[in-house]
Amino acid sequence: MAIPAKPPRNWWLWGGAGGFLLAMTVWSAHGIGFSLNELFCNMGMGSRLLNESFPPDFAFLPRLFGPFMETLYIAIIGTVVGGILAIPIAVLAARNLSLGKLVWFADRNFMNILRTLPDLFWAMLFAAAVGFGPVAGALALSVFTIAVISKLWSESLEAIDMGLPEAVRAAGGSWLQMVKFGALPQALSQYVSYTLYAFELNVRSSMVLGLVGAGGIGMILETQRANFEYERVTMIILAVLVAVLIIEQISESIRKRLA
Repeated sequence: MAIPAKPPRNWWLWGGAGGFLLAMTVWSAHGIGFSLNELFCNMGMGSRLLNESFPPDFAFLPRLFGPFMETLYIAIIGTVVGGILAIPIAVLAARNLSLGKLVWFADRNFMNILRTLPDLFWAMLFAAAVGFGPVAGALALSVFTIAVISKLWSESLEAIDMGLPEAVRAAGGSWLQMVKFGALPQALSQYVSYTLYAFELNVRSSMVLGLVGAGGIGMILETQRANFEYERVTMIILAVLVAVLIIEQISESIRKRLA
């Protein structure tokens, strides 16, 4: 049996695409004022920073327990509240389940607004509204979770088999019954998977939100950085890294069981 010949590679296309990307990169680097000379000249400062950051201050570790638990609380509240509120938004954003084109259009644009504004903006906004602290962080992550889950899950809902929902409607069921008994069970595993993914993101994001006064371990990280306690900064980063890796492994094992 003859081996089929490999399709010819379009080297002109690949070369053109590579050249275009290279040109865009050089153009963008020029736009931000990137300079290799300045980069190499400042590498000495970077090495000094690394020397001051090691070894980590392990004696500082016990003081991280309280702030890290606050970070975890913020992530849990943001995931639970945002995950619940994302359900109706995702359903109405699914073209095959929405109550009409107008509702679908309005809901889609609402989702776009939530995704366009970053979590740091929401943290600063809620910090100004309710004051600095973990409550502002929890509210910001709730909005962030709504944006993440509603977008991902609405696409999963659009991909379901519409046979069962149409059968519920044909049997005299209401729109709500069609969604509850015909659509949601088909995409429930994806919802759980996306919620776990959002929780992983929230643990990371809650650390960043603390930099703007939204509570959690990010606030103590910013304090140590401002005081040039870089060995403590390294300890905080390592502690959060270990915690995130543990949470990610647990979440990944749960998602595999649901797959």
